[in-house]
Amino acid sequence: MMYLSQLSPAETLFLTDEKALLKDFLKITLLDLILKKVLKTIEVTRTPSPAEGTLVYTYVTTGPNFKTHTFKEHEEFFTSTFVGDEEYQILFRNLVKIGYQKASKRSHFTSRLIKTKTLERCFTQNFFQKIFNSYSTTSYGVEFKRIISKELDDLNKQFPNKKSIDHQKAIELISVIGANLFLLKNIDYDLLNQIDSDLTTEMNKKDSNGDFSNGCSGCAWVSFDGYSSDFDSGCSSSFGGDGGCSGCGGCGGCGGCGGS
Repeated sequence: MMYLSQLSPAETLFLTDEKALLKDFLKITLLDLILKKVLKTIEVTRTPSPAEGTLVYTYVTTGPNFKTHTFKEHEEFFTSTFVGDEEYQILFRNLVKIGYQKASKRSHFTSRLIKTKTLERCFTQNFFQKIFNSYSTTSYGVEFKRIISKELDDLNKQFPNKKSIDHQKAIELISVIGANLFLLKNIDYDLLNQIDSDLTTEMNKKDSNGDFSNGCSGCAWVSFDGYSSDFDSGCSSSFGGDGGCSGCGGCGGCGGCGGS
């Protein structure tokens, strides 16, 4: 576990899954920042209209570890939103959207990963590779990939199916390897699903419209299944979005969302 504990989950994913998509890197990075209390979620209850009744909106703001955390470049797709205003609150769904906008494409995200201190020895780039955001794996990188893959395989053997997952063991593991836990085959928490759903929505909007100008859409409330209090992560007990951007201030690219 020694090596896995040194890697962010995005770095681990990059080393172990060549088919990982941009949204996979983004969702595991945001989850990791929440679990590390760099960011935190808060719930705001509003009544947009008598017909709609009372709704609960989930916002993201800085967590208690924001000031002391040493940021890696790929984390800044999310954390840069709060630089200069640590009291800023943004709708969860809109932060997901902004992270996707800033990352833009997979090669842009991975070009930051190969420059981190933990991975810089694993990859090399010549002049032309730098231009096209490509890279070559060093012999050190090949061996490091093997070691990390083995560590994940060993953990997967501890959890051969969902029924075998002991909550206390999961809590202990997450204190060591953080959101790397969510890369295991049989760990499937609702928060990860919610981030995945929001990312897919935004990616589909971009594919069909060429931009994100059509605003926010849909309503979703997804339970974190009680794990947030166990992990002491600062997560709220439910995660979701709403159709408006009320109270989120300049939510950067959320289009013509109106307040409530």
